[in-house]
Amino acid sequence: MRKHWSIFLLMNIGLWLIAHAMGYLSHEFAHTFCAVGLGWKRDPFDLDWGTASPMNLILQQEVDENVDYAPVFASGHAIDAGLIALAGAALGNLVMSLALGLVAYAMARKRDLVAAGCFAYWLVTMSVGNLLSYVPLRVFTSHADMHTVQLGFGWMPMQLLLFVGTPFFIAVLWFFLSFQPKALRSLFPESTSRRYVMVLLTSATVFGFFSMGGLSGYGETSHTLSLGFMLGLFPLSLLLGLFLTHQRRPDQ
Repeated sequence: MRKHWSIFLLMNIGLWLIAHAMGYLSHEFAHTFCAVGLGWKRDPFDLDWGTASPMNLILQQEVDENVDYAPVFASGHAIDAGLIALAGAALGNLVMSLALGLVAYAMARKRDLVAAGCFAYWLVTMSVGNLLSYVPLRVFTSHADMHTVQLGFGWMPMQLLLFVGTPFFIAVLWFFLSFQPKALRSLFPESTSRRYVMVLLTSATVFGFFSMGGLSGYGETSHTLSLGFMLGLFPLSLLLGLFLTHQRRPDQ
């Protein structure tokens, strides 16, 4: 039994890291491919890859889009800048990585591949976590992607919350109310305990790991929102997930 649990945990940690890398890079490449498409960058693979530090290799914390927005604004193409900045979360995560995760999940379940299904589940989770880490957590800032979006489209923070936050919020609700319970009951139909562990890891990922992004460097409002998510939505999503994924079947 202990061996089975060790395999389960190690497998999911490894898949979590791979899914995180894919979600992160899809975000950054969405910026660069959009910039290339609009004529503001030559090479879409020209990212700032950062150093070879363990943290960067594991979590890609230093990887950046390497897009220079200054000449875009200076030339009077503010909307282009807004589109490039918005592409990371909207195209890279809401569309690309989320869609890829859902397709991969459907294929895995059709073939009854649990490991592949878990990877797809984590990719969907990373997509949702990325959305929240930008809207609303980094909307009320004076720099970075969401500030650039506001400058590009001439929006105030509340307009960004309305126009961008609404589809993001719908995606998050769908994930926690529908996708998560259905996916975990399908992946682990006979193991309530494993579903519960996955719920715990999911809440820790979305409202713990991704909420840490706004704790420092983005202003007081982002700091307060991040703390609120970690202290409030983390336990709330955990309780909701435990309730929705519970099934009265023999545990393994």
